Amino acid sequence: MKATQLSYQDRLRHVLRHIEDNLDNSPSLEELSRIACFSPYHFHRIFTAIMGESVAAYVRRLLLQRAAAQLSYSGEAITQVALGAGYDSVDAFTRAFRAAFGASPSVYRRNGGSLAAAARQNAGVPLFYHQIVGVPCMNVTIKPFPPRLAATVRHVGPYVDCGSAWGQLCAAVTAQNLFTPHTLSVSICHDDPDITPPEKCRMDVCVTLPEGMGEKDPALAPLLEGTGVYLTTVGGTGEYASVLVKGPYSLLHPTYRSLFGEWLPASGREVGNAPGLEIYHNCPEKVAPEELLTEILIPLQPKQ
Repeated sequence: MKATQLSYQDRLRHVLRHIEDNLDNSPSLEELSRIACFSPYHFHRIFTAIMGESVAAYVRRLLLQRAAAQLSYSGEAITQVALGAGYDSVDAFTRAFRAAFGASPSVYRRNGGSLAAAARQNAGVPLFYHQIVGVPCMNVTIKPFPPRLAATVRHVGPYVDCGSAWGQLCAAVTAQNLFTPHTLSVSICHDDPDITPPEKCRMDVCVTLPEGMGEKDPALAPLLEGTGVYLTTVGGTGEYASVLVKGPYSLLHPTYRSLFGEWLPASGREVGNAPGLEIYHNCPEKVAPEELLTEILIPLQPKQ
């Protein structure tokens, strides 16, 4: 039973990656069932039973959460946000958005978007990195981060609870002797916890693989077989806004807010349509929290 359950989880993981990589293209149930190697007749029931929501609800939730982030941090017209969320009319988008977030898109934006809810939940606590007393100034640079193949484990839940995913990944990579002096520990943070319920936040914890290895490399087969580990690519061909945060991980979310709410609007750049990355330059088991070094990378659209 356990092996069967793991197999189902692995097959659904391929489906989730396909949905997330093609969010604007609305993959059909037939296409998704083929990717999962399930009968089209049973696929929807299996997906709903394991995920706790239907395929349509999952896609709709991700699109609406992306729309909420756009309303919170960009000046994009509501009509364009609605179209990007897959709605043919602003009225239909407004009904769906109000059902998900308790306010119309215009009211949500006017009232401060996701930051308003964050302020209520964190009364008396600085929301932004630049409001925190005693931290170094936030220094943002623009840099490339070329794509690299990585071994990955998906964590779903509060970001602070990702330790077991890291343990699972590092044990598998260590067993295959794939750590090198150039290995990077990276996470792909898919969701904004100011918008997405903590239990549904998605994080891919990643360890980069030796340079020159490809997805079909025979040496990777033992890493992927029965371990819950899969392959993904971290980085891309464009530019990233980079900021190095020194201190405990509790500083990271305020840094994101400062990046999106303060730096980006003043920079003249637009955020790219991809999740942000975190690179962990040292280990919390080896250094004190105030000595942790974490680099946040936000993808940027090409300059116009």
